[in-house]
Amino acid sequence: MSQYNDFYKSNLGFEPYDYQLKVMELLLSGKNIILSVPTGAGKTWAAVVPFLYAKSNPSLHFPKKMIYSSPLRTLTNSIYQDVLYIVKNASIQTGEYNEDKLFEKDIIFSTIDQTLSNFLCFPLPLSQSQANINAGALIGSYLVFDEFHLLDPSRSMATTIGMLKMLGNLTRCCIMTASLDKKFMQGLKENLPNYKIVTLDSFPDDKRKIKSLLPTTNKKKII
Repeated sequence: MSQYNDFYKSNLGFEPYDYQLKVMELLLSGKNIILSVPTGAGKTWAAVVPFLYAKSNPSLHFPKKMIYSSPLRTLTNSIYQDVLYIVKNASIQTGEYNEDKLFEKDIIFSTIDQTLSNFLCFPLPLSQSQANINAGALIGSYLVFDEFHLLDPSRSMATTIGMLKMLGNLTRCCIMTASLDKKFMQGLKENLPNYKIVTLDSFPDDKRKIKSLLPTTNKKKII
């Protein structure tokens, strides 16, 4: 995995955690991921960097479009701003910001309502005559779902799980959370195709480093 480590250092300016390298290895080998690490421990880069690496290595069999969904507009906006210095050809689609109504960019940072409405062919920013356009954009894309534990279990979470079941191996996916319990993650893994769970339990060195770096309060404030 030295080439992955070198990619992190040359593009982001720092060495990755071991768990980030493992996520990258699994995604690029064809697996889907359920990732659980604390807030502020680098989940965003763990999800984004494999896509950037694949874009710089066209011979790799990996989706050419990435759709990064989170449950809150403020969080989506914050993540988008955080990664702009390295992420190219990206857009934001939250309702508040309608930069990419047709999901045409290589990387789209979206709220979960925008993503799911597009899949269900009821796109919030488009007319009914255009309803099926963005559903096609999700098929074959790399889908990232951040702060998955914040989704409404009976609505947006259930719809997301149903969507991923329907899409099966047509997509690559990374589900990320800071606080889903192990039993729930195991249930997700058993009900979704080709998923691997990654936590800090398998990376004691990372756990020690991350614990010493984490702030006493959350980095991002949600108002």
